[in-house]
Amino acid sequence: MHKNLRRASAVGAAAVAVCGVLSVSQASAAQTAQTCSSAGTNARIQVMTGIIPEAQLSVPTCVEAVADGKVRGKATVNWGFINDGQSDMTSKRFTSFKVTTRLESRAPGGTDVVVNSKTCDVTANINAAPESSLTCLTPAVTLDPAKQWSGDATVVYDIEGDGKGPITWQLTGSPLMS
Repeated sequence: MHKNLRRASAVGAAAVAVCGVLSVSQASAAQTAQTCSSAGTNARIQVMTGIIPEAQLSVPTCVEAVADGKVRGKATVNWGFINDGQSDMTSKRFTSFKVTTRLESRAPGGTDVVVNSKTCDVTANINAAPESSLTCLTPAVTLDPAKQWSGDATVVYDIEGDGKGPITWQLTGSPLMS
């Protein structure tokens, strides 16, 4: 029961931390227009190996209009590891953790077309800090107002020592921006 209570407290604390990160993102959004997936859409708790704690992962995806009439895709990887006081907070957690962010456009009545993408390797960052975030941005392209735009992403990670190989996490894209 105590373990479940600690886990529930840790989940609550992580949710508050993620909301804080999202609030900061929304505050800076006043400078740029953006649409993002909802806070809980791209979130999961990942069981880790050994005495490494569970990982709280959240990756909101966005499309944002930036200066000079341009638009770009954005995915922010937020992580936190549950520390129950007996967890190993220093060992390597992932052999690989990469996010591929995509900027997509859609002509009226059409389907999404990838316009630009960028893959960011978060492995060193996520292994170094028990709690943090990192944003992966596509290069910006000229906004075509005749199209709708969205940001999307895929995360591929491999947990150190589990022997299962890479896990592919297809994220839910942002709402469309016109």
